[in-house]
Amino acid sequence: MKKCELLVPAGGEKQFIAAVENGADAIYVGGRSFNARINAGNFDNNELTRAVDFAHKRGVRVYVTMNTLIADEEMDEALQYVLFLYEIGVDALIVQDAGLGAVVRENLPDFPLHLSTQASVYDLRGAKMAGHLGYERVVLARELSLNEIEEICQNTEIEIEVFVHGALCICYSGQCQMSRHFGGRSGNRGQCAQPCRLPYKSFDEDGRLMKTFQYPLSPKDLCLLDHIGELVEAGAASLKIEGRMKSPEYVAIVTSIYRKYLDQYYEKGSDTVTAEDREALEQIFNRGGFTEGYFYENPGRELMAGEIPKHRGIKIGKVVKMVQGSSLIDVKLYHKLSIGDGVEIQGKNVTGNVVTYYKELKSGLTRIGDLKGHVEHGDPLYKISSKEQLSSARRTFENKTFEEGKYLRRTPVDMAFFCDDEGFARLTLHSALCDEEITVKEGPFEKDCEHIVETGRVEKALRKTGNTPFVVGKLQVQDGIDRKMQISSINDMRRRALEQLEQALVLRRCGGNFPGYLMSEEGHDNTLEFYFYDWDSFSNYVMPDDLKALDVDKVAVIPLVEYERHYTEIPQAKMVLPYITNITKGKEDQFIEEHFDAICEHYKDRGIYIGNLGWLQAFLEAKVPVYGDYGLNVCNAFSRGLYRSLKLRHCIDSLETLDDGLGAFPLMISEYEPQGLRLIDRKKERIKIVRRDFSSQVILTLEEKSVDVEQIKRMISEGKRIIRIYC
Repeated sequence: MKKCELLVPAGGEKQFIAAVENGADAIYVGGRSFNARINAGNFDNNELTRAVDFAHKRGVRVYVTMNTLIADEEMDEALQYVLFLYEIGVDALIVQDAGLGAVVRENLPDFPLHLSTQASVYDLRGAKMAGHLGYERVVLARELSLNEIEEICQNTEIEIEVFVHGALCICYSGQCQMSRHFGGRSGNRGQCAQPCRLPYKSFDEDGRLMKTFQYPLSPKDLCLLDHIGELVEAGAASLKIEGRMKSPEYVAIVTSIYRKYLDQYYEKGSDTVTAEDREALEQIFNRGGFTEGYFYENPGRELMAGEIPKHRGIKIGKVVKMVQGSSLIDVKLYHKLSIGDGVEIQGKNVTGNVVTYYKELKSGLTRIGDLKGHVEHGDPLYKISSKEQLSSARRTFENKTFEEGKYLRRTPVDMAFFCDDEGFARLTLHSALCDEEITVKEGPFEKDCEHIVETGRVEKALRKTGNTPFVVGKLQVQDGIDRKMQISSINDMRRRALEQLEQALVLRRCGGNFPGYLMSEEGHDNTLEFYFYDWDSFSNYVMPDDLKALDVDKVAVIPLVEYERHYTEIPQAKMVLPYITNITKGKEDQFIEEHFDAICEHYKDRGIYIGNLGWLQAFLEAKVPVYGDYGLNVCNAFSRGLYRSLKLRHCIDSLETLDDGLGAFPLMISEYEPQGLRLIDRKKERIKIVRRDFSSQVILTLEEKSVDVEQIKRMISEGKRIIRIYC
């Protein structure tokens, strides 16, 4: 059985070294941004080259995330960056943009592609389609259960990557527009402002304020440490830790703990987690505890952090009283606390600081400070950071660079040293990381029968690998070498051999090229589409007169399930197109599977909008006309060209291409169902929660607004062929 890799994030040199030194099998790093407004703070080209070489010398793979959507005007620069990554030996690209992936596959077929979780693959059909498109690995959506993961792993040859630890998105990744719409920072462009971590007021269908979570869209962090063995047995190829923007201390601690239990499972067949390790994970970062997410079932409200969207720490005591006239506080502790730890009192008022004063009182209480701000008796005390934990983590990466340091992680190298009859000494190195043997030769050395080279001294010299990334494994030294041979010569041979091995492990590619492309745009009559979330909104809709007056084709787009339910009620002459939702997992999939033949018969001429990879192939093979919906996130001519080559009739542009939404603009699609009918944020933005009885997901939309007809006219004059209003 091929071992499952541990994949860890790195946003800088310290995080990268922390990941390597603490046992990562592979590291993913952020790629360059191609939007001039974005400053992602990722590795520059020189740093990334050094990082890749550093990792490869230690048997660690490096994947670069180019998992953002790319506009036409950015594609040339993006492809040049791909060539750079290819040449310096990056092991794989993690891609979201279908057009970018298609061009890379066609021109660099030996450059492995991984399909990002941003592509919203959540079922076996989607994974198989990804394989058909040339991806070697799929990073699954975080909303899947163990059984669903196992079904995908066991029924496709494509590698499957699963998130096991870190922040969860409340929206299916790749389907979120909330950050872009409210803050101008797109999650599909690597700049999510995390509006799901903000407070919202919840209101019921009667407009009454509900007593529910203050942060109704903020989930806890995922932790599947207890389920490593189950994921290995399910067939997962990679276990992914999230947190590229976290501290190097976070990377060190989380990596080392997951490494420990992954190794323990392979060695002993068990992975029972100790209380100490569980607490260590909570101490470094947790949002009100951890969740197993959807690993067994939909957890409902248990998924949510609810009242705290940031790191909560560990509860270690409570306030007894403030010390009059000072910033000291007497507390009752039931957990260890030390000077230098960070604490926070999370009462009506939140106050915190690093502990600079600590005194145990005869009363059994402990006096700590300096904490400014009013607190009350009974307020809970949390340890936000542990000085001891952070110091221990830092020792794994401090005073180390990509070029020098006393490294913890070193690759075993087998050595053999012998001298031939002509007096030439040879040192041969073999590493599991390198296909070729490394041999250095020195001599000839004069014969000296009176002085035999001591085998122990030779072994000692060869084992001095110093600060190289290697450690001696098996060592064979010829006995009874009767030559005038100085230990300095053996040291020199060892140094030269190890240098050659380092160079052999540095991967460089050449010959990559992207020819010039001229992509023709698809033709289409000017069309105004009205996109409805359910039957009631469709059947009750009254088109405003100013929209009726527009001299363009008008089409209603309604859910496929609703079309089937009311098939006989819809005049076939009327321009109505069905659509399959971007996420169909659960009820909608079940309906389509049960009625697939009838659906194909009903729409074999009319066609279907599809917004996910999973159902594309099935309907294409059934000869049903397929149109690409906005969930496919088509942002450039290359993506349109790819889907045209698959025989899609046309593709709606990604919501990313719209400067503003038209109507009840879709913001999120979520497996989690918030309470109430609508949410209102601090700026009075109103968000509607759309529930549909045929779907297992909810859609969050803007409250419907009046449509600006002048804006639509401008879009038509600017060449926008299909304009969609969300109703």
